[in-house]
Amino acid sequence: MGVWIDAVEAKARKVHAQLAAARALAERNGTDPEEMAGLYLNLLRQIYEEEFAFARMADSADLVARFGGPAVETDDPAVGVVMSVFSDLRAQIRGIAKSIVGLSTDRRLRWPAELDPRLSGLTQGSLVVGIRVPDPTSEIRPGQISFPGVSEQIFESVRAAVRSLAIVARYVGEDSVDETLRDEFPDPAVRDTVMVAASRLAPTGRKGIDSVSLYGTGVEPHEPQPLTPRSRQVLTRALARPVRVRGSGGFEGIVREIDLDARRFEIRSVQGIGALRCVYDPNWTTVARTILDAKVQVRGTYETLANQQPRLLAVETIVVLKPPPQQLTIDES
Repeated sequence: MGVWIDAVEAKARKVHAQLAAARALAERNGTDPEEMAGLYLNLLRQIYEEEFAFARMADSADLVARFGGPAVETDDPAVGVVMSVFSDLRAQIRGIAKSIVGLSTDRRLRWPAELDPRLSGLTQGSLVVGIRVPDPTSEIRPGQISFPGVSEQIFESVRAAVRSLAIVARYVGEDSVDETLRDEFPDPAVRDTVMVAASRLAPTGRKGIDSVSLYGTGVEPHEPQPLTPRSRQVLTRALARPVRVRGSGGFEGIVREIDLDARRFEIRSVQGIGALRCVYDPNWTTVARTILDAKVQVRGTYETLANQQPRLLAVETIVVLKPPPQQLTIDES
């Protein structure tokens, strides 16, 4: 059993005990035991029909996302709403995983189609999506699928991406992002990547979704602080100035990933560093559209790892040293 199922079963046992006590009291007082039992039977029905199904999903998934709001407070939410929130979650998990792989190697992540998240549940009052990343080193059991050619590193990156979303949501307050998030994500490039994803998952409120609650694996069962339209505003403000300055300088590398909406790009093959995540202001938007696969020199202030290795740069200047072989279409998925 997992921690979520254990908690639900403990709750059910208490209700069963209360049900038995209520029936015994009714019999002693000469009243109908079933009248007294109605409330407790309804509670048990809710536990077994809703809470147990959710607990089983939470114990087996790396991440569970519960979307709430008027658009899903129905037995048959519009297909467009379901597709939209599911597509957003899929895109952000892919984005984090691709960035984590790129920041640790100079490889691009060729996304395995089999890793796409699957819709795991739909309950009245909320849309619930459970995501699990299989371990490529585990023994393949009957009915399971193996993924030839997919490295363990990619799986671990995807798993880290999935789990990190539940972590970052806990640090988003009403007015600011808690500074202790830096301790949770000591790599500023990874922290920035996850915060961008969380800001995009936080609802705008315009689609009839007003909250997103993210449940991670391996934690005590509890209701997390949901991401809301207010959370989106808080994260957007924090992301406008994400760099805690530790130094300044210039770096040369190849631009491998660009996020035009978030105004971020990553340069790789940087001598002595490997990869560097860069944040630019709107003045560089036109230039950013043309530098995918180009060799560039960037200068600015940066934040480092504990070993003083630069990881996140606030761009002040961009110089194209070698244009790309050909201009490619930017994949913003």
